[in-house]
Amino acid sequence: MNDLLIPKIGPMQQPQGDVASRGPADKTGGPAFGQLFRDAVTGQVGGAALKEAPGALKFSAHAMNRLRERSIPMNGEMMSKLEKAVDTAAAKGSKESLILTNDAAFIVSVKNKTVITVVDRNQMAGNVFTNIDSTVVL
Repeated sequence: MNDLLIPKIGPMQQPQGDVASRGPADKTGGPAFGQLFRDAVTGQVGGAALKEAPGALKFSAHAMNRLRERSIPMNGEMMSKLEKAVDTAAAKGSKESLILTNDAAFIVSVKNKTVITVVDRNQMAGNVFTNIDSTVVL
């Protein structure tokens, strides 16, 4: 058996008072841990959605480029609608889905919860969408 040096740790001290009411531990002017934790749990940072909140819909680098290049509007409401559409497609057993909105078409890997690419409304005409097994119209 290896002789490992394991430091002795005393009993854990119970904090006095309400921990949340004590404010930030450091005085650097940065956000308090509680705020950072709430942001992580809710998928927000200063009111803006995180790119990859746990369990949330993700966007591939290609899809992000398409959103920027084509000036396709994205906001919290649209993200919520897309996530619900992906959940609906998943409940029906879909693997790859086309999600149509008023402004764009999203090709989504339902299994990975990842938007693969995005096409804006003006470029939809004449496109053939392949390798999909479902369509959700929003």
